[in-house]
Formats: sequence, C-alpha cells, structure tokens
Amino acid sequence: MVYENEHRFSRHRLSAAVALVAIGAGVGVAQHDAGRTTLDAVQAVAPMPHVAAGNIAATVVETSAERRARLEREKLAQAEKLVQAEIRRGAFPGAALAAGRGAHMELLTGLGNAEWGRYEVDPERTIYDIASLTKVVATTTAVMLLVEDGKMDVDAPVSRYLPEFSGGKKDAVTIRHLLTHTSGLPAGAGAPGTPSQALRALIRTPLQAAPGERMVYSDVGFVALYAAAERAAGEPLDKMLERRVFGPLGMISTGYKPGGESCDRCSPSYRRDDGTPVRGKVHDPTARKLGGVAGNAGLFSTAADLARFAAMLAEGGELEGVRILKEETIRQFTAKQPGAGNRALGWETPKQSGGSSGRQVSRKAFGHTGFTGTSLWIDPERGTWTVLLANRTFDPHASNRIQALRRAVNDRVAEAAELADVNGVLAE
Repeated sequence: MVYENEHRFSRHRLSAAVALVAIGAGVGVAQHDAGRTTLDAVQAVAPMPHVAAGNIAATVVETSAERRARLEREKLAQAEKLVQAEIRRGAFPGAALAAGRGAHMELLTGLGNAEWGRYEVDPERTIYDIASLTKVVATTTAVMLLVEDGKMDVDAPVSRYLPEFSGGKKDAVTIRHLLTHTSGLPAGAGAPGTPSQALRALIRTPLQAAPGERMVYSDVGFVALYAAAERAAGEPLDKMLERRVFGPLGMISTGYKPGGESCDRCSPSYRRDDGTPVRGKVHDPTARKLGGVAGNAGLFSTAADLARFAAMLAEGGELEGVRILKEETIRQFTAKQPGAGNRALGWETPKQSGGSSGRQVSRKAFGHTGFTGTSLWIDPERGTWTVLLANRTFDPHASNRIQALRRAVNDRVAEAAELADVNGVLAE
C-alpha cells in the first residue's frame, strides 16, 4: 500500500510532488467486536507506523494551505482496515481505496486481489467496472459540459434533443426529470434485439407515473439522457468525454469497453455459470444489451483515475491548472432538488440515515454508488473526497454489507479531516 502525503497530482500520472510515506506491511487488520453488528463499530487495532521516504522532502517548504490539506493518518488507517476486514470476511476478493483533500492525495492503496488468490490489486493499474458511477462520471458530467456550452437546458423537454422520446405525458418530461429520476419511467425495461434496436425500445418505454410525481431510480432514464446528450453534442458522447474530461485530467485508464476478456488489468465483476471469471465486459445487463456503451453503466476506471476526477470536483472544477467545469455548474448540479428525495442533478446528497455517504459528511456533500461495489463521495465543505472500488458481485452468494462499509469508510475520512483541523497535523 502507498500513502502519498501532501502532494498535488501530476497531470498524467499519480506521482508524489513532495513526499511519499511508506507504511509498514505488518499493520494489523481490523477485528470485529463480537457484540456489535455494524461496520461502524470496527476499529483499527494498531496505530499507523510511518517512515519518511529518504530525503525527498528535505528542501520542501510547506505552505499553510498545504498543512490544512492534510488528513489525520490513523483515521485513514482505520478506513483501510475496514476494507481489509471485509476482504478477509469473504465479501469480495479485493478493492482499491483512495482519499484526499482538495488537490492533495492522502491515501491510495490496493487491497487483496482481483480474483481470489490471484492478481494483486494495484490502485493505479487495476481497472474496475464502476457500474452506476457511470451516471455521474460520464453522463451527468457530459450534461454539465453541454449546459455550459449552451447546447442543453435542464428545464427543456427531452423531446427537444431526442424527438422519438415523445407522445402523451412524455412531452412534459424534462432533462431535469431524467437527472433527478422523477420522469415517471420505470427502474428497468426490456431491451430486445441488437444494440440499436434495444436503444430504440428503451427510449420508447412508457411512463409509469406522471413527470415529477415521484422519484424512482431509473436506468432507463439515464439511457435516454445519454442519447439526448449525444444528440445535443453532435458527436459520440464517449469521444467528447475523452477529449474534454478524461484526456485533460490524465485519466488514462478510464473509458468504455476496455478490451473485453483480453483486458488482463480488469478486475472481473462476475462469473459465468461454469465459474469462469469475466473481465472487461460490463456487469449491468442493460448496458451489455446496448453494446457496452450506455448512460446508466458501462464505464471502467481505476482508483487513481477517479481520484483525479474527485479532486477536480473538490477543487471547484479545476486540477493542476486544467479547468474542466465551472464552479457554479458544480454547485448547480450538486444541490438537492425539491421533490426528489436525496437527489441532486445526477448526483446523490446525504440521507438522514447516512446512506452511502456516512453520517459525518456535511450537508453539502455529493456522491454516487455502483452496484458492483463502487462509490465516490466529495464533501466541498471540508474539501475531502473518497473513492472505493470493489468487485463485490464477483461472488453473488457472499453476504452484502457494501453500504455499511461505504458509510464507515466515509465517516473515517470525515473524521480524519476534523482531527487534522483540530490538531493542526504537521509534517513529522
């Protein structure tokens, strides 16, 4: 595992600009308290040892802003141990975890394996099927860019951009309705035939409720949203995202269709009936029917790449001098929407119960999850962000505690920021 303390991102790879801190491999794994049932009760069993990496930082002078960017290390160690404990419990073979503050990486680690006992997870190289994180990293981000370009209006009817999405109450469905899952579309629908036939069928899916009547988390809605955004963009949306987001941010391992089963860097998210692991093919059946490129799922990425994406959002849309989004656009899309539960525009906001965000993040936090075991949360009030990638669907018979794990990990990162602020953590 690698801790990268107090450095900003390099544009094209995650390298330390100030110092690397190597963490001893013998740190104990978190243990469960037999009298408790939630992951929130799992605590680290040993303090975090640390060793300065030679004289790399000997001549570096820290600014007060850099000191404030730090996260308290023992809490990060506890977050890591929570994930390790789930691996040992058999929840999934391995995971990648990243956390930071603003443009500063504080934690980047691979834990366990891509498959049971095989292929050690490398957070910079192991590629995960990020499932519904596609909805925010790809589809919502594309809509944000198109709104900035003046090519989309969130309150315009979907039919303005996608004429075949029309008829009856569908004429009243807006882009905002799709973003907030309040369109009246069902959660899922049949997608027969070829990818193009499946797309046409999904776009024609009838509403089950009036627009704005209730919130139903809908993959169908995001398939339609992706199609509408692609028409507005006038080019394939995956190409636009590569040109305007993934490429400029140096997200070199992020994209759709990473090579199928020849992708030896891909962590398999499912297995065939005979037990053969499936790599590089999307787990989500709807995205698979659409040929692997869809608005609801299909994107693949690494923890290192998503850390760059999260840091960009935490920094108000800019990273290392590269501006991707305007700060006001981020505020617009991450604000909780009326009549949509905890939904913002594309994004989720914290639930009263904690949801996947945990209970320690601020009310301004925003994030999303993916069915395969992925999550991404950003707290602009503290400037913190957390990325967790796992392939918990690899073993469909394993008990599913991923939501509790997400809460506990995000809580540890929030506590790490609070302790750093209170104690004024400085370089050792």
